Amino acid sequence: MPVLITGVWSVSYLALGLLWALGGPGYPFDAGGQGTGNTLLDPLPTAVGGSVLAGVALVAAGVAVLAARGPLGRGPAVVAVVTGVGLAVLLPDVRIMMTAGYLPVMLVAALAGQTGFSMIATLLTWPSVNLLILMAAGVSLMFLGVRALLGERRASGAAGPLRVGRYATAVAVAVPVVYAVTRYGWLLGVPVGISEEFLAYIAEITPIGAGLATLGLAGAVLTLGLVRPWGEIWPRWVPFLRGRPIPARLPAYAALAASFPITSAGLMYVRKKLSGEQVGPPGADQELGAWMPEMLWPLWGVALAVAALAYLSRRRHLLGGL
Repeated sequence: MPVLITGVWSVSYLALGLLWALGGPGYPFDAGGQGTGNTLLDPLPTAVGGSVLAGVALVAAGVAVLAARGPLGRGPAVVAVVTGVGLAVLLPDVRIMMTAGYLPVMLVAALAGQTGFSMIATLLTWPSVNLLILMAAGVSLMFLGVRALLGERRASGAAGPLRVGRYATAVAVAVPVVYAVTRYGWLLGVPVGISEEFLAYIAEITPIGAGLATLGLAGAVLTLGLVRPWGEIWPRWVPFLRGRPIPARLPAYAALAASFPITSAGLMYVRKKLSGEQVGPPGADQELGAWMPEMLWPLWGVALAVAALAYLSRRRHLLGGL
């Protein structure tokens, strides 16, 4: 499947990249940085951005062809991993995480009559879908590269992965808890990390932040399962499955899937902060609690990925079978 995904994406985006480089319609980035996008391609002119996408697609096509013939050699495997990280982690911005996190919150709010469905439509746009496609292609490339680099090697034992997994899990749980403390505080009228004046200014949107914090806390609880027995055996309260082993790939793949948008969103916030751009509503740059938790998101995403891989290793699965 990763070979197929990589192949289809590379052919499609090679054609699209060339089309956009020649000035064709449908370019999904804000050429010249004049819009709301915050990806690495947004500051570039359309011709340059389209050419970059076409070049990356050509590299991915070469990887797909080699992978279809057999296991990748070390060189192509490294190229696949680097290209995949670029597409899945470095290139995207916060929109994938916003779509995954805010969409359920906004849907509930819309059904409750607190907001219009037009706000939901603003998340489901071609530029956002494009980023999701790029992330899927990047993950497939990383899969092919990591599988080739690891080969058929098994984990040497459970002690090392368990120790690494515990440290990584602690970090992956702590960061969303810090974020939730600020957002729940604001919802309750407590200006955690911000001034009372700024809290009054953002009062209308605090429920959305609290909703996203709730999703983060739910993820933190599930992350604990990567180092707890109930993350390996279905708990008693789960009908039909209680007492049965949990497939190792289920929680690990879920954690890895979440780690990519978290990391890319955090890196975007870090880039914006370092460049002096606005992060959050006007005035947020002067409020520590309004921007500092997001600076920790790259650490959260990386820790979550490490915890997931340590979980797989500890359960003695072939890492090459990721």
